[in-house]
Amino acid sequence: MKPVCRTIFFFLLLHRSVAQVAPPVFDPPTQRAEFPATEIHQTLTVDGRLDEALWRGAAVADAFVQQNPTQGQPATYRTEVRVLFNQRFLYVGATCFGDYRQRRNLRVQNLRRDFEFDDNDLFGIALDGFLDQRNAVSFQTSPYGSQRDLQVIDGETFNREWDALWFVRTHRTDSCWTAEFAIPWKTLRYPAGADKLGVIFLRNLRQFNENVTLPAVPRLFTAYRMAYEGLLTGLRPPRPSANVQANPYLVYDATRTQSGTDAPVQTARPKLGGELKWAVSPNTVLDLTLNTDFAQADADRQVVNLTRFSVLFPERRQFFLEGANLFNATLNEFIQPFFSRRIGLDDAGNLLPLDAGLRLTHQDPKRSFGALLVRERATARSPRTHFGVGRFSRNFGEQSRVGGMVTFRQDDAFRLDGLAFGVNQNYTATVDGLLRPSQRTTVGFMASGSRDTRLGDGLAAQAQVTYQTNLVTLSLLQFLVKNYQPGVGIERFGRDYVFTGPLVEFDVRPKWFPKWLRTYEPDASAFAFHDPTTGRLISFESRVAPLDLTLQSGANLEVSFEPNVQVLDEPFDFVGSTVPAGRYRFVRTNLGYNTDFSKKIAASANLATGAYYDGRLNAWTFEGRLAPVPHAEFSVQYEFNRFGNLGERRRNFDTHLLGLNARLALNPRVQLIGFYQRNTAVNRDVYNVRLSWEYRPLSYLFVVLNSNQRDLRNPANRLRQDQAIAKLTYLKQF
Repeated sequence: MKPVCRTIFFFLLLHRSVAQVAPPVFDPPTQRAEFPATEIHQTLTVDGRLDEALWRGAAVADAFVQQNPTQGQPATYRTEVRVLFNQRFLYVGATCFGDYRQRRNLRVQNLRRDFEFDDNDLFGIALDGFLDQRNAVSFQTSPYGSQRDLQVIDGETFNREWDALWFVRTHRTDSCWTAEFAIPWKTLRYPAGADKLGVIFLRNLRQFNENVTLPAVPRLFTAYRMAYEGLLTGLRPPRPSANVQANPYLVYDATRTQSGTDAPVQTARPKLGGELKWAVSPNTVLDLTLNTDFAQADADRQVVNLTRFSVLFPERRQFFLEGANLFNATLNEFIQPFFSRRIGLDDAGNLLPLDAGLRLTHQDPKRSFGALLVRERATARSPRTHFGVGRFSRNFGEQSRVGGMVTFRQDDAFRLDGLAFGVNQNYTATVDGLLRPSQRTTVGFMASGSRDTRLGDGLAAQAQVTYQTNLVTLSLLQFLVKNYQPGVGIERFGRDYVFTGPLVEFDVRPKWFPKWLRTYEPDASAFAFHDPTTGRLISFESRVAPLDLTLQSGANLEVSFEPNVQVLDEPFDFVGSTVPAGRYRFVRTNLGYNTDFSKKIAASANLATGAYYDGRLNAWTFEGRLAPVPHAEFSVQYEFNRFGNLGERRRNFDTHLLGLNARLALNPRVQLIGFYQRNTAVNRDVYNVRLSWEYRPLSYLFVVLNSNQRDLRNPANRLRQDQAIAKLTYLKQF
């Protein structure tokens, strides 16, 4: 670690020499800005035009300031926000001024829900219903009316897949675009008698790569740092009442599977199921799912794994995404006591049937707690399994919390290929916390123990200290893992280790930079894994990036070096090759560049070259995107790996991973999405085509075509599965 430590020391000297160029991270205001809302007794027609007299009579909030690039400076273009309400809806109207006579000044890449924040023009609002200055929900839209909604915990943990019931329409002219939101009070959580909400308004002016907020938020944080919130005052919302949502669905699934030389097997079956959501109180929500189906979920993208760690695919299933942040008791993805993809999916990512699931969540300014119970149906190759998770978190101080979590898994007895397996039980118990003594300093910790009937007891722990300013981020992360076996979670390395990871990053923006250059962001980090018993090195991966330039447009150029030391106690198999046991030292060099991805044509490319274990590896990745209009977007991803003189057989070989994607949208509610992947590393072809029609808010018709093909030229090992699915869902709010 000596070269990395020397680099970190050099960067700290750099920090001392340039500290004066960064604006300060100011503290939250002692006197909150107030934004009055106006009560109305009519129901507005939400068309995005804001031409009703009621809007003209509402108070205007327009003192937006830049968060990025120049903290505290006035916004380049004015934004006017007005807020109305009646007993059904909270209405938000925004007029986003600008020069939009030319299409290129308005940046919108596509019409998908939960679009990318950084690449699009948008306006949004973040609301803190309980005024705890920690948690929020945010509702955002693009100039073309696409919806983006998310839940936020502690200003930095996000559930971007959360989909709420709300309405928005937009309208565009040469001098502005306008947005009209109607957010049902039933969608929001607030205490009885509430007359105000915490609020932050935000807007992206993507033409200038500029983020503005009202009130002001330091550049260092996300726009949802609710410690800086203002107050939306003058409210008189309805008293919270029981809110029930029923979401039944009907599915028809036709599948044809051929494995090896066996005859094809065809199945076709209807399926009826549904979900029920009951807001028992403003703080407590109960969710029930029966005969659960996830036909509309996106298929996992293939990857070529070049590391010693297991690949972590994101959760895409809606039932597990809602409330996901509450059940997060970890600091990062390496060690997770609870990982929802362990439920209803096998190790290859194939769906396993779920009979039923129950989730209870509660949140108030002092505490949060939740419980999750799911039963997984037995199949020919997996047992019936029961899952349970319990979570509690207690807030204290202004921004700190401490909590705990328990998980339970029971696999019933079953037989597989003539072998009998008995009942197996797995438990974990976890304590975690986040301490924030100041806005700049964060301390996180987690300690978890596991007990498994077959595998015995285990332990995992994490701790992280982070200090941030607008100029520098300093972080130290440490892990300990000993035989940790979370039956409802994940540990990605799969062995015992002690991990140490220092990091330093800079964001340097001196005044003498040319106008086209925004920031210089050098960084250095190290990831060292040692045996917890002997102290012997297992793995060392580091990164030093002396050149990392971000342009005002959002384009980026980066050069980095990655020294590695890998100690293999046994041969390492990957991509069809075997690297012998031994100690390997090598350095890899990365060169990457991406253009401005808010434009109609954009691309990124990266070259990584150098030694790799006992051979060499040159890896090229490329992504290109064409979005001539927001209604049509096409992209291609390509990864090429050339291995040289690698492994026991000193092989020279190549792998290719090609991905093609298309999205065609009539409007934000009717879209056709497709992707195709070809992976030569495993000789596999996958495609997915999905038609989605949101015929009423959060009620959908899906038509999905899937194909998974492997080794078609090898009859003994081939697999071909084709699937056609139609799914109709209907959301009713009582």
